Amino acid sequence: MIKNRTSLTIMRDTVHALMMREIKTRFGANRLGYFWAIAEPIASVSVMALMFSLMGRHSVANIPVALFLLTGMLPFKLFTKLMTQLTSAVNANKALLAYRQVSAIDPVITRIIIELATYLIVYCIIFSFLAWLGFKVLPDDLLKVLAASVLVALLATGLGLMLCTANSYWEDVNKLVGIITLPMMIISGVMFSASMIPPQYWYLVDWNPIFHATELSRDAYFSSYVTPLGSWFYLGTCALVIFSLGLTSFYVNRLRFITA
Repeated sequence: MIKNRTSLTIMRDTVHALMMREIKTRFGANRLGYFWAIAEPIASVSVMALMFSLMGRHSVANIPVALFLLTGMLPFKLFTKLMTQLTSAVNANKALLAYRQVSAIDPVITRIIIELATYLIVYCIIFSFLAWLGFKVLPDDLLKVLAASVLVALLATGLGLMLCTANSYWEDVNKLVGIITLPMMIISGVMFSASMIPPQYWYLVDWNPIFHATELSRDAYFSSYVTPLGSWFYLGTCALVIFSLGLTSFYVNRLRFITA
């Protein structure tokens, strides 16, 4: 007898199949596929740490340079990677939408799971290596560190869904995302903290929720650093509003992904 499958079961099986396909395409295309997922943030931090060392700085805001940069770089990488992957999630799998079992949200869910899992694994590997080198890597407030990461993921998902919708109208959206990534890193507090900026200039970065996420992550990670600017209320409000707008825009245009 043929068992009738529920919608949830069909989605689970579809997401699993898409996940195996994505992992093989992204990481299995060459032998170094998995290596680059770890090497990219390490290389970025190493270059910036070398720059600080050449300037005679071995700590920033009373935090070792490597840890200071990593606690800013990893949340930012989560944001940019997740947003970028979701922007092209539907277009990259458009041919598969011809199958009745595959809906437009399936590749989105697939990429969210892959990016979050990759972030967690890379985070653990890098900080385990630093612990082996003798650094104190355990956060002072783990729950707040996780909360900041969850809000960054919600923010990236909301923006990614909005950009994914825009991508169905204008194919050059991916290029626009690539252009704004570097300026975003500069103003998101990866290489500096709010305590290094004179108060009269805080307004230049205060509007940026990723800057708040970076500040709150460092505040939660190090008891020696107290952010003068990071706001949980502002970050949480931005994350929930943008996530809601992203879901709404995606739902309203769900049929366009199939017909366009």
